[in-house]
Amino acid sequence: MWRLSGFKGLSSKIYIAFLVTAAVPVLVAGLVGIYFSLDALRKETLHHLEQEVTSRAEGMARFFDQLTSELLYLASSSLLSDVADNMSNGSRPLPRETRQRLERDYAAFARAYPYIYQVRFVDAGGHEVVRVDRRDGRLHTVPEGELQDKSDRYYVHEGMAHEPGQVYVSPLDLNIEHGQVEAPERPVIRFATPIADRKGVKRGLLIINLHAAFLLGQIQEMAAGRGGVAYLFDRSGFYLSRSSDAAEPEFFKMQSVEALTALMSRQLLTRIINREKGTELLGESIIAHAPIGIGQTLSERSDSSMDWAVALSFPRKRLFEAVFNLYLLYGVLTLTLIGTAVAGFLLSRHLLRPLEQLSAETEEIARGNFSRRVEIRGADEIADLGTRFNSMATRLEQSYRALEDRKGELEKEVQIRTAALEREQQERRELDRQMFQVEKMTTMGEIAMGLAHEIGNPLAGMKAVTQMLLEEDLTEHQLEYLGRTLNEVNRLSDFLRTFHGFAAPQDFHPVACRLEQVLEDVMLWTRKEAKSRGVTIDFSLCSASVPALWADPNRLKQVLLNLVINAIHAMPEGGRIEIGMCAGLGHPEDLDGDVPKMRFCVRDTGVGIPPEVLPKVFDPFYTTRADGSGLGLAVVKKIALQHGADIRVESKPGQGTCFELIWPIAPGEDIESLRRLSGAEACRELAQNA
Repeated sequence: MWRLSGFKGLSSKIYIAFLVTAAVPVLVAGLVGIYFSLDALRKETLHHLEQEVTSRAEGMARFFDQLTSELLYLASSSLLSDVADNMSNGSRPLPRETRQRLERDYAAFARAYPYIYQVRFVDAGGHEVVRVDRRDGRLHTVPEGELQDKSDRYYVHEGMAHEPGQVYVSPLDLNIEHGQVEAPERPVIRFATPIADRKGVKRGLLIINLHAAFLLGQIQEMAAGRGGVAYLFDRSGFYLSRSSDAAEPEFFKMQSVEALTALMSRQLLTRIINREKGTELLGESIIAHAPIGIGQTLSERSDSSMDWAVALSFPRKRLFEAVFNLYLLYGVLTLTLIGTAVAGFLLSRHLLRPLEQLSAETEEIARGNFSRRVEIRGADEIADLGTRFNSMATRLEQSYRALEDRKGELEKEVQIRTAALEREQQERRELDRQMFQVEKMTTMGEIAMGLAHEIGNPLAGMKAVTQMLLEEDLTEHQLEYLGRTLNEVNRLSDFLRTFHGFAAPQDFHPVACRLEQVLEDVMLWTRKEAKSRGVTIDFSLCSASVPALWADPNRLKQVLLNLVINAIHAMPEGGRIEIGMCAGLGHPEDLDGDVPKMRFCVRDTGVGIPPEVLPKVFDPFYTTRADGSGLGLAVVKKIALQHGADIRVESKPGQGTCFELIWPIAPGEDIESLRRLSGAEACRELAQNA
């Protein structure tokens, strides 16, 4: 134990000088550094949280805009326009075929957008005409006898008060079925647009229901990792909430904001409902809130107010974990400072060789070499100083490694944030591409009008001459070929209407038809060009057991003709085109959907399509041929979508291309027999029976 009498002379002077020149300034600088570092870290954390909430609110605004565009697209259906016209003539109820087509359209729409759980069309009196629900993850078409009268619901009257082309957005509300609130409670937001007949008279309302849980789930993703709670407020003073540790994550309850006064001040709730943006400290919680804006499409198409806001509440301790770690770091540095003061006292007692050794080793540590240590023998104060110096160096090394580890964690977090921003940019680019497609479709409509005028008159003349020749005394073969010429003139006229249909969709008339009957004309009209290019065309039907397709024969003929012509042009040095249906029997899942389907393909051995071009082949006006119009495959895609069919393309440069169509089977076909024949051996079995 040190004696007070030993603390005198040079030792005391050096120690006092050490305290005045080193320890006191470091202590003051450390305290100031702690204060400003903690304050800066708090502000940065709150600012980052506010940006995060604002960014998510902006993303939800873009989502509402997209949903508005999809609703308007669905409302532009020509079939729905015909229904409105029939209503104006007093035609009720809907014909069974029309109802089924509407139900298929709405089911396909709901299937493409899982966040939509209900699609309805109600007449002007509020009576449901067609309705498709999503129940337990499956789509359900409501029978006609179970449709309800919604004339007493506010959203029907407010939606009908809008003009066609405008969109009504309801406030946050609970879904009501048969006059009772649905249990468990299902908070919903409704988007609706009026449907008018050709005279502009409103005949009904197209409504889609969006489950508010989808919106809450978007903001809950930010709160989940920090033990927070997500809130969604609407303009009527109600809110939804969900905690990251909720026992029933799918359960939501809609409550009045008055229930939050115990957790939040009334002033804060007022600011949130009044669509103010900010981040605030409230007791042991941090609350970030931001309004959900209105996108361009919705602002142009709707006069409904969307005073919605999102808020996130986090435990202050969880959010400021880094701040508490900083407290710990400065605590270690403070202990190091105390150790340095003690070392200064020991240093003042022994100023010989150990002092030089300590000075040299201190210089090494200052350069960042924390592995250096001193070795001082003895049991006096200098030896003890050497021991404390080594202890300080060890703690500094540990602190340095801890800082390096934290640096690595921060770099990983930056990478994650950067990846998220890149995904958002990709989504924005995709939205821009879709808007560009809409502009191209509008331009196509203008071109179609010009083409119809320039080509329509010569076609009419050709048709008249052909009809006159048919009345002459000709051979049977001549009459047959003239008949086919007349059919192609009619088909070309239909094609002009289909071309124009990109701007205004046209009706089509599907019937049960055999693929080989349609191919007969296609192969006749392409035989000469194929032969001149050294191309052979093979058609593999398998057997008569292959079912009939549900298609407009002229439209299907246009699809096959375009694909075959493209395949011929893809083989300048000659090759082979194969057209077959039996591939579809190896896909039993096609037969289990709401609309059973069959697959057939058009395959060539041509030059193939480069990978960078493949995603664009169905875009209107996109072509890689100098003499191409860029409309052939766009027409194919359009006709397929009209029939509820799908088309896929696979290609390898230098090996060829395959277009596969998944087409609806005609009603009345024996689906059970097809299921029994499905599988790897089906094609060979059918071929043996052919």
